[in-house]
Amino acid sequence: AVADALAKANANSDFGSNVIVESAAVLGSFACGVDQGVHAVLDTGDFSHLIRLLLAADEVVDAAARSLRMIYQSKLAPKFDFYKEENMDFLLSLLRSENENLTGLGAGIVIHSCETSDEQNILCHAGSLEKLISGLDGSISQRDASLESLATILKNNPEAVSKFVELQNERALRSVIELTKDKYPRTRLLACLCLICIKNSSSCYLQDIGIKTKLIYILLELLDDSGQVGEEASFAFSSLVAGKEDLQKLAFEANAIDKFYNHLQNCALHPKRLQGIFLALADLCSKLECCRSKFMSLQDEM
Repeated sequence: AVADALAKANANSDFGSNVIVESAAVLGSFACGVDQGVHAVLDTGDFSHLIRLLLAADEVVDAAARSLRMIYQSKLAPKFDFYKEENMDFLLSLLRSENENLTGLGAGIVIHSCETSDEQNILCHAGSLEKLISGLDGSISQRDASLESLATILKNNPEAVSKFVELQNERALRSVIELTKDKYPRTRLLACLCLICIKNSSSCYLQDIGIKTKLIYILLELLDDSGQVGEEASFAFSSLVAGKEDLQKLAFEANAIDKFYNHLQNCALHPKRLQGIFLALADLCSKLECCRSKFMSLQDEM
């Protein structure tokens, strides 16, 4: 019924615009965080209609963009085909928009749809890096969306990393490093993840021991967050130290094993948080005997 009202409303009239805004808001709420809801909304066929509404008046555009952003938080959202020129033109128009909902939607499309190195390279060559970098100076929402999108494009792609680092004489890289000091925990986490992607993709960057140590301490601090950031911090830590003896040594010196051990004492840990801690400990103890001995000594004290 809601989808039918949205499809029949006339965006050029005040009444129709109000119906569209309210209908899009309801569809977005159905899709927010519930895969069944996303599936139901997609089944109505209104996804393409919401896309077309992005060309309407401002109030309608905001409502459609917010609803689409909710859909693109789900794995069920339609995958965006970056190989089609008209699709890339549309995506870049979203990323360059001054409307926060539109730039957020563009970032969500990148995060959801960019999965291969070819897709990463297409986005790089089309100019998406420059558009996302401009979002680092925006609102909290724009910063976080830009950081997560950048990490998606840079992950395991040395070519993309080189292009990113060279942009604006490394100003973009310095901006990401600066965001590791942000007052918002999620922004700090996403900035760390972006830097980890850069370091893991191209070992020639971020060799300064100060930056490595800083990343370790920030991630260990973020473990204390009681929400999603705390859950994700241990996975980020794992990807930072996995297979890297020098970083495992720095983490050992930062008392990382004690930190993870203290968290393990909490019997009420969420399964995902527990999984992340075990993964981080496994990677931390994979190469150095001092780490393994420290962990075993703590086990003896239990």
